[in-house]
Amino acid sequence: MMPDASKYYVANMLDNTMTVINMNTHAVIKTINLIANYNPVTGAITGPVGALPIQTPVSPDGKNMVTANMLSGTITVIDTRPGVPTSDAVVAMLPCDPGCHGVQYGAKQGGGYYAYVASKFSNRLLVVDPDPNGDGNPSDAVIAGKIGLFASAGTQRDATITGNPGMGGQGVLPVPVIYNGWVQNLPAAWKSQLTAAQQNPAQ
Repeated sequence: MMPDASKYYVANMLDNTMTVINMNTHAVIKTINLIANYNPVTGAITGPVGALPIQTPVSPDGKNMVTANMLSGTITVIDTRPGVPTSDAVVAMLPCDPGCHGVQYGAKQGGGYYAYVASKFSNRLLVVDPDPNGDGNPSDAVIAGKIGLFASAGTQRDATITGNPGMGGQGVLPVPVIYNGWVQNLPAAWKSQLTAAQQNPAQ
């Protein structure tokens, strides 16, 4: 949902669509077809595509939404800013690992946010920068990094790993939690590392 709860976005996994709901009127205002740019006969892809969308968080500042798409192995980025021509439209597509599944936002040093994407059949975490140039427009989103999820000698474990280390990621919890209502209550040691905008993302 948007930081002010004005709009909700619902992933319709088996329909490959996203429903946009106005929470003031409780009415559906748009359905986003994530496979509109895919030709099922020829297999041609002419723009961003996402099949079997699963996790769809909106950035803490309400400017974009990063979605994991399990079937297509893609990450789609939707522009959630109100009042722009691309509002509630898919503006970017990035490659993802097999079983692309979990998404959550974390604070980016110096301002803005990264979206962290985990996959069920891969032992790495993808780091998405939905706004690398800081202009608010997510159409230039990029994969900014990749983090290996395999253990090192010093990794703490609660059980013995018997196979496929680091695989099976279905959700992500970046720390500290930087969403409105949570970020304001962070301990000073965490809060002092955030920008003023990150400390009050709904402003």
